[in-house]
Amino acid sequence: MVAALLLANFSITEWTKITARQAERKEAQAVLQEQVMAENVTMERDYPNLHAKGKVTKQDLPEKVVFLTFDDGPSRNTVRILDTLKEYNACATFFVIGENLTEEGVKIARRALEEGHMLGMHTETHRYETIYHSVDSFLTDYDKLAARFVEEFGECPAIYRFPGGSYSNYINPIKEELKENLQQRGFLGYDWTVSGEDSVGTPTATSIKNNIFDTIASRERPIILLHDSPCSNLTADVLPEILEKLIADGYTFMTLQYREPYLFPW
Repeated sequence: MVAALLLANFSITEWTKITARQAERKEAQAVLQEQVMAENVTMERDYPNLHAKGKVTKQDLPEKVVFLTFDDGPSRNTVRILDTLKEYNACATFFVIGENLTEEGVKIARRALEEGHMLGMHTETHRYETIYHSVDSFLTDYDKLAARFVEEFGECPAIYRFPGGSYSNYINPIKEELKENLQQRGFLGYDWTVSGEDSVGTPTATSIKNNIFDTIASRERPIILLHDSPCSNLTADVLPEILEKLIADGYTFMTLQYREPYLFPW
């Protein structure tokens, strides 16, 4: 009898503890859900256009595939580049500056889309001191750019490239917070693994080609950085030679939607 009472008391005590733990878990889950909902409301209120559904298109890639990318357009040089890409049956991804989306710039960007290329988010202004002043400054810039895309093309691209890349004295103090924020908003980030260095110093046709072909063989699924800004005349000039050699070396051209995201590991 005594043993039965002790067992009953023990069972009641354990059941009380279990019930209490369950209540604590439910309360914690409710608090977490409230936090998530509050964060979503804040994200929507503060930067209403800055949302995407980034997803890599799964596809078996050729053994030798290359991802051409151009930053800082659209411009008159983008037109020349598009002409060359069409001639060589090559495709590319263009990371766009919002201030360049003038009436003519929109026409150029729309042509790029119609010809099978891809557009990505780069920046509205490309002014490092302003956009990298704080997380809010950067997201405000990107929200403006996203709004331009939605207005002109119906949707915001799901891929982005930080101006200057994801490693610099400008971005480093806020980089991790920016990366996390953009990932939460559904964006995929891309730096590069090969650079033509066509916007650094005083490049030449030879230096651009050497910068690419001295390193590309050692890169897996290489992402090439070039530029299509109004100042990128030399890039447009030398692009036919670059494409001819890439084709001769057996490379297939694809846009970044088929490649996993890549940001500098340092």
